[in-house]
Amino acid sequence: MAQSFPPPSDTSSKVELSVSCSSLKNLDYFSKSDPTVFLYTRGREAGWVKVGRTEVIDNNLNPKFSTTFRLEYRFEEIQNLQFAVYDVDDKHHVDNIDKQQLLGTMECTLAEIMAAGEHLTKSLGLKGTPSGKITIQAEEVQDSKFIVNFELSATKLEKKDFFGKSDPYIEIAKAQEGGAFTVVYRSQPIMKTLSPRWPAFE
Repeated sequence: MAQSFPPPSDTSSKVELSVSCSSLKNLDYFSKSDPTVFLYTRGREAGWVKVGRTEVIDNNLNPKFSTTFRLEYRFEEIQNLQFAVYDVDDKHHVDNIDKQQLLGTMECTLAEIMAAGEHLTKSLGLKGTPSGKITIQAEEVQDSKFIVNFELSATKLEKKDFFGKSDPYIEIAKAQEGGAFTVVYRSQPIMKTLSPRWPAFE
């Protein structure tokens, strides 16, 4: 689900940002970090303002997030952005960053992302030291009046777990202009079944 800004004017366009990370620090003792990414934009007067955040991906140091951020790209204005990656320790209060552990931040402008071509990859910083990398893909979008409903199921999937059945989930990715694929939807897993039926979604 995309986070949204106001509609564009004649000197702007709508863009959608997709986020992935690689080589994140592992801050958990008995499993891998559970990352989420917060996006902030710098307001004219009040410092950093939260735009939104991605979903949380459990036990993954190289996450590809399906939640996107939809922004208004204003051509004649410098739009400063900050991406902050957190390891989520308290899943009941994900938006309370005081309860999470910072994995790293990256600052850039929206124009820098748009000028990068297929994607922009930069290092995350944590207390002045590198802490993995973050990749941002941008795509210009237009509003659509069409809604597509999906109802998906599978049968006789291969068993991957040593004890019990698999916990399958679905990822849907779309092709970008350069040929790379970006995850746009990830379902919740259906626990312990080889013939899952996922809830309908749009």
